Amino acid sequence: MKLFGRIFRMLKPYRGQVAVGLLCVAAAAPLALLLPRLIGQALELIQALARGEGGQTDTLLEACGLIIAVALCELTLRYTARRTIIQASRRVEEQLKNDLVAHMGRLPVTWFDRARTGDLISRLTQDVELLRFMVGPTLLHGGAAILIVPGGVYMMASLSWKVFAIALTCFVVMTCSMLFVMPRLHRQSKAVQESIADISQRCAEDFSGIRVLMTFGRAPAEARAMLAMCEEYRGHYVGLARMRALLNLCIHSCREMVILGVLVAGTLEVIAGNLTLGQLFQFLLLISVMVWPLISISWLLGTMQRARAAAERIEEVFSAEPERQTGAERGLRGELEVRDLEFSHHGATRPALRGVSFTLRPGQKLGLVGPVGAGKSTLLDLLLRLYEPPPGAIFVDGFDVTDLHPDTLRQVFAVAPQDPFLFSDTIAGNVAFSSSAVDAARVAAAVHNGALDQDIAGFPAGLDTLIGERGITLSGGQKQRVSLARALAADRQALILDDTLSAVDHQTETEILKRLGEARAGRTTLVASHRVSAVCDADLILVLKNGEVIERGTHDELLAHRGYYAKAHDRQRQRAALDGTGEA
Repeated sequence: MKLFGRIFRMLKPYRGQVAVGLLCVAAAAPLALLLPRLIGQALELIQALARGEGGQTDTLLEACGLIIAVALCELTLRYTARRTIIQASRRVEEQLKNDLVAHMGRLPVTWFDRARTGDLISRLTQDVELLRFMVGPTLLHGGAAILIVPGGVYMMASLSWKVFAIALTCFVVMTCSMLFVMPRLHRQSKAVQESIADISQRCAEDFSGIRVLMTFGRAPAEARAMLAMCEEYRGHYVGLARMRALLNLCIHSCREMVILGVLVAGTLEVIAGNLTLGQLFQFLLLISVMVWPLISISWLLGTMQRARAAAERIEEVFSAEPERQTGAERGLRGELEVRDLEFSHHGATRPALRGVSFTLRPGQKLGLVGPVGAGKSTLLDLLLRLYEPPPGAIFVDGFDVTDLHPDTLRQVFAVAPQDPFLFSDTIAGNVAFSSSAVDAARVAAAVHNGALDQDIAGFPAGLDTLIGERGITLSGGQKQRVSLARALAADRQALILDDTLSAVDHQTETEILKRLGEARAGRTTLVASHRVSAVCDADLILVLKNGEVIERGTHDELLAHRGYYAKAHDRQRQRAALDGTGEA
């Protein structure tokens, strides 16, 4: 039950509502047990009338009226109990989902690097729904079963110990069968939920990359792979269905065995004169009243095993250590200093960065150049504390970034990432994403400075054009320029451009760099790029290779050095000349 502690604690705000529901359950249970006795007594009155005994008609009418009144009261109480308890369980489901999303929002990027999107969606939907069953249906049906089953057992035992002994034997068989089935049911339940998570993940990848699948003609192969996963899921679910069917078989078989045993033993008792026909009828009605609680126990036990697996998966998320949300909150200007930075990714065999140092005053520009995997993006992520840097290595305005609150640090930087992520919104909505304070004038200025204005006329509704999920209706260069405009509209003290111009042509790049020179006035700027033209006006350029700074200086100094930077500059200038786009 420790696994379910979180969700039951969430019931505290609704304890009054739940208490009303449980009181209704408690009040409805004795009424449900009273009805068989009243009906049995009415049957005995009918027998008396059949034997010609007078004076029983009025009593029979009163008994029928009492039966109707008790039945209506029971129905009203059951309805009230269901309405209040299930409503509370829905509120708890809502709160659990909100808490999960809020917790995920506090987790570090490194956790998401290892997480799978489909698996997270499965936990937020199906697993949370299974946990809701532990709050609503468990309290509702479990509470009724706890009251009705013992009460029914007592009433049957008081009617006839001999007949009750037959029924009790069947209950013992049912209990033993449950103990055999439940561990297997739990294993199958967890396998089913993990299979659903795998399928959800694969579907998310396939739908996002449908163009890649179709371009390479891999759609049929992917369909076969998905079919194999579905077959595996079907196998697990069939196994689960077998376990649940076996559990239900035990419950229903025991019920039929009880009815048969009661009929045989009860008939013999009636013939012997130890039991009346009305009492035998009460016995059968009590069994009928107890059938649904017993079936609900079967269902709840099966659901509890699935909910247990769901709770384990939910707790795995909550057990993940959130990003530290402590630290000083300062007003920062954007002066950067990196001192002998060394950093390794989790599980890496060699450092991603070694001995990186530089100083950047407010308003200056830093260029980062180097081959793929040199560590450029990692350095930028460390500045943002998307990865946790070592203490004493990175400073902003003289403050160690590990001593600053993450939100305070990130409010300094506006970022245009290497792989731009756009939301299913309008172009204007994506540009203004950084803050609700971004007005139309700032959006227009950012669109102009990002050289996106030259494409606006080609969009059906201009800036109000919906661009689809991940900007699917835009070209690669247009996506990058929307991302760049979003960073410029944020109006932060520092600007980070991570290979933002890789998908634009040379002419557009030249225009963007010209406009950026005006837009970034006063802003500290960090540009990581494979193109030398994007960093040639930087106050300091670092050339990275295998995580180390192999060259540093201004554009002219690096050209004079005739190292990696100069060779890259020559190659790009020659390529630009061959393409007829001018010099790099």
